[in-house]
Amino acid sequence: MSPARIIGVVVAGLVVAGVAIAGAMALGGTSQLAPPDAAQPIVIGVVAAPGEELTGPTELPPLAMVLDEPVPDAIAQLSPSQQVAAYRAEAAGDDVGALMRLGSAQQRAGEQDAAAGTFRSAAAADPNAIAPVIGLAMADAATGDAGMKRATAVLARVTRENADSQLAWFNRGWLATYRRDARDVIASWKRVVTIDAESPIGQTAAQLLKGIAEQARTGAGTRTSGG
Repeated sequence: MSPARIIGVVVAGLVVAGVAIAGAMALGGTSQLAPPDAAQPIVIGVVAAPGEELTGPTELPPLAMVLDEPVPDAIAQLSPSQQVAAYRAEAAGDDVGALMRLGSAQQRAGEQDAAAGTFRSAAAADPNAIAPVIGLAMADAATGDAGMKRATAVLARVTRENADSQLAWFNRGWLATYRRDARDVIASWKRVVTIDAESPIGQTAAQLLKGIAEQARTGAGTRTSGG
C-alpha cells in the first residue's frame, strides 16, 4: 500500500462522525479525548512530504498531548471546557501530574496558549521531567506549520534520549498523525506496544494499530471488488 493510502486509513481509523476520536483512544476503559467543543477549530498539520498527501478524511480534534493515565469516567463524560474547570482546582500547586492533566485538557478545549503556560509551570516544578517537554512541543505544534516542524524535532530528540518512554513514543505517533506522516505513526505506536503491550497506553496503541490494519484491509478489499 502506498504511503498516501496508508495515511488515509490512519486518519479513517481515528475519525468518527467527522471530528471525534474513535474508541481506540480509550485508556483503561475511559475516554482520553472527550468530543471536542463544536465552536473550537479543527487543527490540521502540514503534509509530511510530496507523494504522502492525505487521501482520507481530514477532520481531527484540536491537537493535544495524550497522557499515559486514564481520564476518570466522571471527567471523561464532560466537555473539554468542563474538564479544564475540573482539573484547574487540583493544579493550584506544583504537582507536575496535576499540571499535565490541566494542560492536556486545555489543549483539548482549544486553549493552546493557556496550555503552554501550564506546561511551562510543570517544567519549572520539575526540570528533569520529560512530560512537560512533550506538552510544550505539542502546544508549539498547534501554532502552525513552523511549530509543527519544531515539535517534530523535539519529539525525535526526546524519543532518542528516552527510548523506553511510552509517553514520548505515543505522542510522537499522535503528532505524526496531524503531520500526515504514516510511516512515523505506525513505527512510533509499534514501539509503544513493544515497550509494554499491557500498559494502558500500550493497549491504546495496539487498538489504534489494529484499527489502522482493519481500515487497510477494508480499503484493499473495496478497491479489489471495485475492479
